[in-house]
Amino acid sequence: MAKILIIDDDETVRIVYRTYLAKAGHTIESAKDGVEGLRMTATFAPDLILVDINMPRLSGFEVVKQLKEDPSTKDIPVFIITSLKQEHHVKRAAAMGVAGYITKPTRAPELAAIINRALTLPDQHRA
Repeated sequence: MAKILIIDDDETVRIVYRTYLAKAGHTIESAKDGVEGLRMTATFAPDLILVDINMPRLSGFEVVKQLKEDPSTKDIPVFIITSLKQEHHVKRAAAMGVAGYITKPTRAPELAAIINRALTLPDQHRA
């Protein structure tokens, strides 16, 4: 299965998604903010990243920007997972090259299905 990094300042979200995705066979790590998430990306080398938008120290958009600018992380599929449903956020995320925009609350089984689809789709940008 896949290595997934969850970057979210909400501890409950991290625990629920971590527990469910681990039971589905994935290896999960989590970070409480964008700074920690970027640091963990370098050491954990995830296959997929879930990131919230509103977080302390570094927003999810800034995390995505830095990931996409780095040749070693630019091809990792990143999903925004947020309670922000405004169209301008969705468009901004799409323009940044995210793999998907998921709005909270999202049930863990639905999230797992989205992740599994993303991991099984051929990605022509990966080396």
